[in-house]
Amino acid sequence: MDTIEEAKDRWLGTWQNTKGSLMRLRQCDIVHSTSPERSEHFSVTGTYQTAKGRVPLDVRCPLSGYVTNDHIVFSVSFRFEENNKEEVHSLTAWAGQVLPDPDDPSNQQLSTLWHLVPDIEKGDPEDTYGWVKAWSGADNFKRLSKDPDHSV
Repeated sequence: MDTIEEAKDRWLGTWQNTKGSLMRLRQCDIVHSTSPERSEHFSVTGTYQTAKGRVPLDVRCPLSGYVTNDHIVFSVSFRFEENNKEEVHSLTAWAGQVLPDPDDPSNQQLSTLWHLVPDIEKGDPEDTYGWVKAWSGADNFKRLSKDPDHSV
């Protein structure tokens, strides 16, 4: 199992996916379970800048999640007021693992699966859509820098 120092070294920094979105992992902390063993877990926090959808790339949305060894799970809240009138709401969650890059096995990439749940359009009853309104997909991220403030 990783130590907190190993987790920070593996995860903190700026990551970019194939669509140009940026994940900036800024902090990795120890969280203890409440079981009698009080096992250690590592939480991560940062920001996510999406290159897709209606939220502009320069908006840094909050990100939180957990890491263990080479696995990560994180979620992002995309809440943005567009043109001082219409709010955009959606939530996305990713789960993935760091694997060798198939194009260059000497490098690593983060391969993830994601689920996005958008806000229902105004006037549409929620029961019309149910879970049909959720999208799923895959993303691959490459670390650009160990600096979460890396300029892209």
